[in-house]
Amino acid sequence: MKKSRKDTQIEAVKAILAGELLLEEAMEKYDVRDKRTILNWMKSISPLIQNKTEPVPDVHEYVIKENSLLRRVIGLQDQLRELEEKNAQILAQRNVLMDKVTRLELKLQVQDNYETTSDV
Repeated sequence: MKKSRKDTQIEAVKAILAGELLLEEAMEKYDVRDKRTILNWMKSISPLIQNKTEPVPDVHEYVIKENSLLRRVIGLQDQLRELEEKNAQILAQRNVLMDKVTRLELKLQVQDNYETTSDV
């Protein structure tokens, strides 16, 4: 049986308030194109689904909290990108040094072979 629009809205708001879904995830899951639609659902439905003893979370506070989490994730992604770039540079430098060491070892082998054959 297909859910009614109101049931879908209630389910979405409950999932968001419970922390099961972020706004963007709820938008994707419930095929909502505009963030304001979900915010309006939260404003209208959250007071109805909250117990009287529990304080009703302010939608604005929720959005601020979610945005701060998203900013933190973006910051961590930026740090990860920087570390990956540094790692690539270090690997490139390591490869150059390994190449130099290999060439020097070859030169030493050639020189040792030359000295060994010239001593005979």
